Amino acid sequence: MDPSETYDIFVSYAHADNGLALGASTSVGWVTALAANLNEGPSALPKNIFIDHQLRPGDEFNDELLDKVRRSRLLVLLLSQNYVDSQWCGKELEHFVRSHGGSAEKPSDVLVVEIWPFEDLTGVPPIIQALRKGTIHAKFWYKPVNAASPVLAGYPSPKDCDEEGTRYYWRILNELRVPIDARIRAARTVTAMTSATTQADIAAGNTRPESARTNGKAAVGLAPLGTVVLADATDDLELQHGAIRAALAAEGITVLPEGDYVGLTPQEFDTTISADLERSDLFVQLLSASAGRKFRGFAAPLPQLQFQRARDARRASMPIMQWCESLPAPDEIADPGHAALFQTESLRVTNRTAFQREVIERLHAERTRRERAAVTPTAPALARVRKPLVFVDDLASVPALTGRLSAIIRGQNFDQRGLPPNAPLGNNGVDVTELLRPCRAGITIFADPSKRFAVYNRLLYFLNQLAESGLPLERWGVYLENGTVASEFRIESDDVVAINEQDLADFLRGLSPA
Repeated sequence: MDPSETYDIFVSYAHADNGLALGASTSVGWVTALAANLNEGPSALPKNIFIDHQLRPGDEFNDELLDKVRRSRLLVLLLSQNYVDSQWCGKELEHFVRSHGGSAEKPSDVLVVEIWPFEDLTGVPPIIQALRKGTIHAKFWYKPVNAASPVLAGYPSPKDCDEEGTRYYWRILNELRVPIDARIRAARTVTAMTSATTQADIAAGNTRPESARTNGKAAVGLAPLGTVVLADATDDLELQHGAIRAALAAEGITVLPEGDYVGLTPQEFDTTISADLERSDLFVQLLSASAGRKFRGFAAPLPQLQFQRARDARRASMPIMQWCESLPAPDEIADPGHAALFQTESLRVTNRTAFQREVIERLHAERTRRERAAVTPTAPALARVRKPLVFVDDLASVPALTGRLSAIIRGQNFDQRGLPPNAPLGNNGVDVTELLRPCRAGITIFADPSKRFAVYNRLLYFLNQLAESGLPLERWGVYLENGTVASEFRIESDDVVAINEQDLADFLRGLSPA
């Protein structure tokens, strides 16, 4: 190779992670195979990859190697405990950041690949601590169900793994290779166009090609289907988390965070997730019986904290969708905070494929609603001055009580909607979504204990319709003569509250102005 030639990728790794396991069917180490496989696959871009096989612990980090770092477009960093412990790996990273003029905390040309969980690493130097915050690009480790520790996918080779590990390896490899190829293609285009633009053209004030002026970033295309915060999952859900992220991205959905929330301080976590939720249309969380680890300085494990922040955002209409494949047994979860995550109206208990399809369908429906709203003509004056609506479900009417509650609702300048007696719900029944769409709030009246299960089933049906359709109802009140919504129906939510005759007026006044 010409000494002045540019490398597309410099692979920065610890040589201890590239050893050959005795008894393995491969003749090359895991890192060597990964680097070679970055050039394989459908439509793969042939890339000039530098991976050093000679330098060993204790060897001198010479000027020739520094020059190769400087002349590389991208640095792919394979993060492990061995990498953290290596002095020369840190030098490669420092020199790359310094020579490329990027931010030490989030350099645009460094791709971090975890081959072991970051939170298990010890003695992490400040430059890697800073780099790791939100910049993870691929995780090749995962934790199989009932396994005592994580597993490196494809180790010692994809042939030597079980079927699950092999599928995970090739999927993550493809997710890493595709954006790398896109960035390198863009960088090559910029280089070619810049070379073709003469100094005379520039001196004459001619406009540079658009790709050169944007530093190789892709032009803005069609608006995405939507933006989703996909909460970080516990280790045992890493496979499902990656599969859903890939499925959403394939539909044109922007998935946040770009990396993850691991490695952040509590203050950084609050700032980052709040900003992500502000940009998003939906919060999605995957759950298992594992509560996850509680990081230093945090009040609770990450799944609980993420849900709490999303619930706070929900008061500003942030919808939430949670998933688990099966409900854990009552005594399976020791942490009460984690157990509470399985008791929300947002939880779907189904297979992963059905859940991700539901997420995608919900975002399609929301975009359709926005598009229709954008072309809807201005409402006539009469429609604009109509009273706000509240939906009232009174399954077993008690006339005197119903009359008193209706008088309070009218006194607060609200009109009412309800269902005809014996009206069927669901398929071939009342279109509940359209019934609720213009309403500001919903109220369920529970005054007859003998109707408990019928009232509960209808309440659950209405709440599920709200969650699935993203309707903008602010709150749901449940009229109770005794007890709470949690004690009567096992529903705990800041948006589903108990009310009585004295509370009803305050409940309506607490709704946002029209």
